[in-house]
Amino acid sequence: MQAIEHVVRLFLFEELPDPKRKKIVINLGCGYDPLPFQFISSTRDLHNVLYIDLDYPDLIAIKSRVISKTPGLHNLLKNPELHDPPVDNVHYRSSQYLAAGCDLRELDKLKHILMDGGLINNAALLFTAEVSLAYMDQDAVDALIAWTGTLPDARFSILEQCLPSGPSHPFARTMLKHFSNLSTPLKSIEAYPTLTDQVSRFASGGWQTVDTLDLLAFWSSLVTDSQRKHLESVEPFDEWEEFFIFCQHYFITHARTGGAHQQDPGPFRAEGIIWSGGDYYSHPDLRPSLMRARSSEESRIESGYIGEFTSFPLLRRWMGAAAECGDNRWVYHGGLGSSTRLGTSLLITEDGHKDSLKCPKEHPALNRRGPSARMCHTLTQLAPEKLLLVGGRASPDVPMSDVWIVESGHWRKVESLPWGRYRHCATAVGREKVLICGGKGDGNVVLDEWFLWNGDNGWKQLAVDEERKPSPRFGASLCWTDKGYGVLSGGIDDKGQVLGDMWRLEIIDDSKLIVKWSFVNLLSTRSLLRRFGAKAIYLEEGRLLIIGGVSGGAPIKTEDEVVEIHCEKLTLRGIDIVYREPREKLPFLIGHQVLPASAGMICVVGGGGVCFSFGGRFNEGIWALIPPDVELPTREWKVWEEGEVLQKKPKMIPPTNLDNEAESTGEEESLMAEIRRVTIKSQEDFWRIRDAGEPVVIEGLGIGECVEKWTPSYLKAAVGPERWVIVHTSQAKSMSFHAKNFSYKNMTFGDFMDAITSESSPENLYLRSLSSSSPKTDPAKLAQDFPSLAEDFTIPPELQFAKDHEHSSPLRISAKEVGMWLHFDVMANLLCHIRGTKRFKVYPPTDITKLSFPPSASSSTIENPFDPELEPDGVRPMETILRPGDVLFIPELWPHAAYPLEPCVAVNVFFKSLEHGYSSGKDVYGNRDLAAYEKGRTMVGRISKGFERLPSAARRFYMERLADELANMATDG
Repeated sequence: MQAIEHVVRLFLFEELPDPKRKKIVINLGCGYDPLPFQFISSTRDLHNVLYIDLDYPDLIAIKSRVISKTPGLHNLLKNPELHDPPVDNVHYRSSQYLAAGCDLRELDKLKHILMDGGLINNAALLFTAEVSLAYMDQDAVDALIAWTGTLPDARFSILEQCLPSGPSHPFARTMLKHFSNLSTPLKSIEAYPTLTDQVSRFASGGWQTVDTLDLLAFWSSLVTDSQRKHLESVEPFDEWEEFFIFCQHYFITHARTGGAHQQDPGPFRAEGIIWSGGDYYSHPDLRPSLMRARSSEESRIESGYIGEFTSFPLLRRWMGAAAECGDNRWVYHGGLGSSTRLGTSLLITEDGHKDSLKCPKEHPALNRRGPSARMCHTLTQLAPEKLLLVGGRASPDVPMSDVWIVESGHWRKVESLPWGRYRHCATAVGREKVLICGGKGDGNVVLDEWFLWNGDNGWKQLAVDEERKPSPRFGASLCWTDKGYGVLSGGIDDKGQVLGDMWRLEIIDDSKLIVKWSFVNLLSTRSLLRRFGAKAIYLEEGRLLIIGGVSGGAPIKTEDEVVEIHCEKLTLRGIDIVYREPREKLPFLIGHQVLPASAGMICVVGGGGVCFSFGGRFNEGIWALIPPDVELPTREWKVWEEGEVLQKKPKMIPPTNLDNEAESTGEEESLMAEIRRVTIKSQEDFWRIRDAGEPVVIEGLGIGECVEKWTPSYLKAAVGPERWVIVHTSQAKSMSFHAKNFSYKNMTFGDFMDAITSESSPENLYLRSLSSSSPKTDPAKLAQDFPSLAEDFTIPPELQFAKDHEHSSPLRISAKEVGMWLHFDVMANLLCHIRGTKRFKVYPPTDITKLSFPPSASSSTIENPFDPELEPDGVRPMETILRPGDVLFIPELWPHAAYPLEPCVAVNVFFKSLEHGYSSGKDVYGNRDLAAYEKGRTMVGRISKGFERLPSAARRFYMERLADELANMATDG
C-alpha cells in the first residue's frame, strides 16, 4: 500500500539530531509483506537501518524458510542466518533484517523480543501495522498502542478500516458482512469507527502528535498527477464512485512521541502539502480550514419525503440512462448488469388500478432494434413518447458518439456527436431541444464543450465566454428550470478534483451559452455540493433537488444525501428522508437514476456498486420519495422488458384434466401435446428412452412403499416434527426466480406439513431439500438427509443407470397450487411422484430462445408458464398430469415447470447422462452449465470486445454474420 510506503520512506530520510542513531522499522503482523526487501533493494545507500518482521511463529517460520531459499531475497542481506528451530523467538537474522515469531496479544513476549536484548535501545522507531491489528481484540491493541506510546522516540503508523458514516452505510454493511462471513470480524472498529476516534485513541495513549486521514485525502493530495496518469495508462479506469467510497472507509494514522518531532513535521505535516480532498484530523488540531467539517444542520427541511421501496431484480442495473416518456411511464436503457453491459430497455409503469395495465407491445422501450450495449450515457425527453439517447461508452477507452431517437415504437439513428463522450450531462431546454456538456472522451480527456440538439438542425456547438466558462468536468449535475435558465453543479475536473461550484446558465439564440453568475461564493454550506455522480431534478418555483453522489471530502451523511437548492433565494438545505425500511436496507445512491412521478413523487431507480472485494450492494428496485402531505391511492409499479411482462399479478390456473380430450378445446389447447406414457421391463428399455432424448412418463414401476406410506402424519413422525427445514415462502401463487417474489424461511417440519395441508394457510410454501451436512457445497441426497425415509423409497432395477450415475436426490414437497418457475437442468433427472396430483409442462430445447432465458441463466423470466397469455408464439410445449407412482423422465436441457393441483410429495433423482463435458467444481443443484458453454461465453465476451471500436453499423454487420455462422455450425453438428 503506497500510503504505508510513503510513511516509511519519509522516516528513512528523516534527519535525526544524531545521524549515527539507528532507525528501526517494526512491521506488526507482517504476514508475507515484502516491504523490507523493497526498501533494502531501493535504498542501498542508507545504512544503520534495521527492519523487523513480527507475526505468528508458524507464519514467520514459513516466511523465513522462503527467504533463505530465494536467492533474490537472501543475497540482499548481509550476514544472513536462518534459525530453525528459532533462537529466542528469532527465526531469521541479518544486519538489515530480523524475523521473530510472536503473538502480538502477548505483550510481555513482545517487550522481551524488542527490549531485553537491547535491540531497540537508543533507536528511532517506526511501528507499522497494515490491516493487521484490526483482527485483534480491542483491549490487546489498546495495550500495545499505550506501551509503544511510552517509548522515547517512537512513531506509529496504522492503516485499516473505518466507518465514517456508521455501520448502516451500504459500503460499511457489505464490508462488515464480508469479514464476518470469513470468521475474521473487525474487532476494534465498533469502539473506534471514525477518524476522530482514532486521533483520541492515540492521544489518550500518550502520543504527542497524531495525524489521521482517510485514503481519499492521501489520493487527492499526496498522489501526484503524473502517478495518476500513469495508473490510467496501465488500464482504463472509470469506477470513480466505488473507488472514492472505498478510500473513505480506510484510514492511515501517523503518531509520534517525543524525540525529534520539533525538527521534523512528519509525513502529513510537511511544508508544501495542499490538502484538496478527503478527510483529515490531527492532535493538536492543525488542519487547514477547508478540511473542517461542514453540515446542513443549521438549515434543514425536516418534513421532507417518505421513502418507500419496491423490489424489482430486473433493476439490478447501474450507470444506465432513464427518462420520463409520459403518462406515468419511464424508460430505462442499458447500464451495467450483474456481469456485463446491457443494451436492453426496461419500461417502468405506475398505475393506481392494479389490474388495469395492459402490456404496450409497441412501446419504444420494448423494441430490440436500437442502440448497442452501453453505460454512462444519457436519455432525455424531447416530447411525450419521444426520447433522445446520447453517447455512452463500452469500456472506458471506447467512448461512443452515436445518437438515437426513439419515437412511435421505433429507434432511429440521427446525427452523431463530433466525437464520443460519456459521463456527460444532458437536459431538455425546451421542446425538441437538449443541452449537453462535459464528460470524458478519447484518450481519457475531460471535455468542456457545450452542444445543443435541435430537432430541425441537429447538433450545434455553443459559444461560451472563456473568462466565465465553467471548468471541464464529468459526472456533474445539470437541469433546466421553468424560469428560462439552467443550473450546473459538481463533477470531477481534469485534475481529478471534485468540484463544489454551481452556475446559472442561459442560452441566447440557440447559439451562445451565457454564464449569468456563479453560486460559488454565495453559499456558506456549499461543501454539500462538492460531489459527483449525483442526479439533479427540478421541482418548481426555482427549487431543485440534488440526490446522492459521492463527496470529494468526508463521506456524505445519510441526512445530507438529498439537498434542496432554491435558485431564487440562494439557499441550500438538507432534506430529511424518513425511510420505511430498516437502516441496514437504505439505498446506495451511486449509479442511480432520478425520475419525476405523479403527485410530486420522485423515484430513485436502480443504482449501487461493487464494494471493493467485499461484494456488490445494489438497490434492485425503485425508491419512491413521497411528499409527506400527499395521500396516494394504492398503486402498483410494474417493469416490462422487451415486450415481456415480468412483474404481473399471477392468474389462478384451474386444475386441468388432460386425460379428458372433450375438455381440451380451442386453438391453444389443440397445439398442446401430451407427454407420452410408457411401461418398461428392463434396463435396455430405459437405455432406449434415454437415447431417444424425449420426456416420457414411466408407469408401473415399483418405487417402494413410499406411495402408500408417505401421508402427512407419517412424514411428520418419520422426519420429526421439530426438525428445522428451509422452505420457499411467497405471497404469490407462482414463484419467480427473477422477480424474487419469494423468500427463504426456517420452520419446523411439523409446522411446514401442517401449513401445506391447511386450507387457510396465509403462506404459499414449497420445500426443496438441501444437504443436511453441507448445504452450500454438497448436493442433497435422500439417503443421507432423510435416512428415516430412505428405506421407503427405491430406485427400481430398470433405472439402475440413474442409480449408478446419481448426482443428487432431493425431496420435494409443495402446497396446493404453488407453481415454480420455468427452468432447465443440465443433468437428466427422474421425477418420482409419490403423493398428490401435479400438472407438469415441458418444452423442447429448441424453444430455448423463445422462452425468455437470459444469457447464462437456467431460469426463465416468464412469470407464470401456465398462463396462456404469457405463452410465447411458436413454442411446442408438452403436458401431463402426474399421479402417485408415476416416474417422469426429463432429459437434460428440456425447460419445464410444475403446478401442484393438491399438496404433493416427490423425490427427484438427478443423474449424469453424458459421458463427459460437465464443468469441474461445485454443482449443488445439478444445473451448472456444461464446460464448453462456460468457456464459450468467455470467448464471446472477448470477441465482442474486439468489435468495440468499430462504428455501430459495422459492429452489428459483422457480429450478426458471426452469429449466423455459429448457428449454422450448431445445425450442421
